[in-house]
Amino acid sequence: MNEAEADKCIAEYRALLKAWTMAITGISAGDADAMHRELDANQDKLADIAIAFPDKAYSVDLLVNARTRTWAGYEYERVPRNQSAG
Repeated sequence: MNEAEADKCIAEYRALLKAWTMAITGISAGDADAMHRELDANQDKLADIAIAFPDKAYSVDLLVNARTRTWAGYEYERVPRNQSAG
């Protein structure tokens, strides 16, 4: 993996993390469980990126911690949000 591919992987993980966060909070529709499994599957790839490109380790750490600490308990405790008729 080269640096451009690593940057692309980080950007895709960040976008998926955002979509997952919006799904579990009820802001947008989406299969939060499927996104959660994809985030788990890609976390090893992020670890490999952090090892191969030490200058990207901080970004990787932020992404992993944002998922595991911010919403880990909230996902199971949230009250479904009413969908606006829009």
